[in-house]
Amino acid sequence: MRAPLLAFAIVVVIVLLAALQAVASIALRDEALAGAWPRFVPSSTAARLDGIPQSVPLPPALALVLAREALAHGDRGAAAAFARRLGPSRDLAALQGDIADARGDTAGAVRAYLAAGDRDGIERHVSDLVAAGRVTDAVALQRALVARLASERAQADALAEASFELGGVEELGAYRLLVGSVPRRDAETRALEAYRRAVALAPLEERYLIAFGNQELNVDDISAAERAFERARDVDPTSAEPLAGLGDAAFSRDDPARARAYLAQARARNAASDAVRNLARELGE
Repeated sequence: MRAPLLAFAIVVVIVLLAALQAVASIALRDEALAGAWPRFVPSSTAARLDGIPQSVPLPPALALVLAREALAHGDRGAAAAFARRLGPSRDLAALQGDIADARGDTAGAVRAYLAAGDRDGIERHVSDLVAAGRVTDAVALQRALVARLASERAQADALAEASFELGGVEELGAYRLLVGSVPRRDAETRALEAYRRAVALAPLEERYLIAFGNQELNVDDISAAERAFERARDVDPTSAEPLAGLGDAAFSRDDPARARAYLAQARARNAASDAVRNLARELGE
């Protein structure tokens, strides 16, 4: 009798702690859990909690943390048991995606991550597809993520980043097509639109503006590219990348003298930048 009573006492204490510390306000994602009290539950206590009947409630924050801790230690069974204590939520769906991934169930993981709108989970699979040379599948999966995130206004930041990543995989797909062909032009236009969406959602993000400007150069809209690079320069006047972009635009206008002037300014800020080195290569320096 002592073990069940001890376990029940632990649950009562935890529930009280949860009430006092406003568990509902604790972010349930991995990056916010480092200092959360459930992480300090001893493993021996966690084992006892795992054996408590489902009819005995656990605070959701504790159940989620213990599930993730179990998964981190390779105990998929315990993770799934704690997951069954959670009600429907984005956190549960993301956890189910992680459990499916641990089991090698790629299709199940993707379904769960999409249901959760879990950008990190989906983009891990996008990266795997790209590494395997399955760029068309990677583009399709990234588009599905963008569509999922677009359905929720609260996901604006994640949507901006997902759109930026979509631009990258669309662009990668374009590079594999014949230069000047209609399919390549279509892929380049889709990449441009993805970058445009990212910029619209986060107009002060330099990375998005630089990618957008470079893609405008790819579709031969030099004026639009210059505007994007100028906006990026305004965001961070100390950055070399916008100046290198303006140099690329000047080179595209057959104005090497102006391009070299921008190169000199960019080098003064960061001579080791890939964008600066690429511009120097274009100019034969």
